[in-house]
Amino acid sequence: MAYAGSGRGSYGIGCYYTSYATLLAFIAIGLYYMFSGRGSEYDVGWVLEAISPYTWACSGIAAAMFLSVLGAAWGMFITGSSIVGGGVKAPRIKTKNLVSVIFCEAVAIYGIIIAIILVQNIDSATEEGWTKNYFEYVYNGYLSVLCWTF
Repeated sequence: MAYAGSGRGSYGIGCYYTSYATLLAFIAIGLYYMFSGRGSEYDVGWVLEAISPYTWACSGIAAAMFLSVLGAAWGMFITGSSIVGGGVKAPRIKTKNLVSVIFCEAVAIYGIIIAIILVQNIDSATEEGWTKNYFEYVYNGYLSVLCWTF
């Protein structure tokens, strides 16, 4: 049910309520632990320490590959729809604009090649470099998405 004049549908309202409920739950749990004298137990850092660095590296590689393919798909969607729209008005435009679709495919292939290279470098990384490598992998994926979004 959408509210009149709000500009948001029921999905947007549901997302806001869910995020507010989650934030309220975290604050309530944190206050409970703090006032009951068990504040040291409410620590999220143990999750980061308990998970293997290989898991973080592989998730970064997967994010880099996924985001580069997502960026290429989004670019193909945008350029493909504009090629179809322009091809209706002027049929000679269709073949000239295939270069932008080829560049979109190149972004996806770039992400897959980078993922393959990074998988081969997992064993050579040190324990101290895992965080840096993870953020490099994810940053690579985000740049691939931004390549075709703007």
